Amino acid sequence: MTLAAFFDWRSRAVLGRNASLYFRAWHIGLLPPAFEPILALLAFGLGLGAFVSTVPWHGGQLSYVAYIAPGLIAYTAFTTPYFHALYAAYVRMHYQKTWDGQLTTQIELEHVVCGEILWAGLLGTVFAAIVSLVIASFAAAGLLHIEWHLLPLILPLAFIAGCAFASVALVFTALVPSMDHMNLPTFLVGIPLSVVSDTYFPVVTDNAVLRVAVACNPLHHLAETIRTLLLEGRVGVNLAGLLVSTLALIMVCTPLVVRLMRRRVLGEA
Repeated sequence: MTLAAFFDWRSRAVLGRNASLYFRAWHIGLLPPAFEPILALLAFGLGLGAFVSTVPWHGGQLSYVAYIAPGLIAYTAFTTPYFHALYAAYVRMHYQKTWDGQLTTQIELEHVVCGEILWAGLLGTVFAAIVSLVIASFAAAGLLHIEWHLLPLILPLAFIAGCAFASVALVFTALVPSMDHMNLPTFLVGIPLSVVSDTYFPVVTDNAVLRVAVACNPLHHLAETIRTLLLEGRVGVNLAGLLVSTLALIMVCTPLVVRLMRRRVLGEA
């Protein structure tokens, strides 16, 4: 029943409400956060890339700017929905009491949760599209050689992955007792995962346990899928890992979030 709520009009209503308020002040909510990956591309891709000329990838050597550009799209598709589902959703739930108001209408708790996940996934896709446009401009200027015409294919992957990342973040949102405790999922999970997932540098290890951890990491699969698509113009094997891992997260975390939120928001045992 919970997963079916993703396709319910009430979940889309929650998404629409969040989107209309967010984009009402688009110059505040959209432009400043979008500059982070842009500055990262300039600082790391062109700045650090002048000192780190190549990195190993698929048995060969790849220029660092070519390596990091797809990784920044994956980084953005992770950080935007993850941190939005942590902080913004918590504010709507705890401080603004937006959820309480929605629950007095036809909307039920599973629609609120699914709507928040859909909205976070959509916002992550928007930011990934902005970064893709910047990378396309780098390619047009001759600073980067990628299959730029394949960039639109990334957006549905970013949306699915963003929904999965948001569902994980909402588990923490349901558990943390206060805003101060958001430091735990931020600095112990979000930031380390966003960096050590083949986004900024390749993860090369011979440790069997770490290889299994990497194989289960959807952000790793997202970064490698985007990189293979843009640099080689083909769909790599990581696409299967991406779809399996993200769908598994959504199917596991969404019902868990609803159950946890029933205790926190509705006071049910």
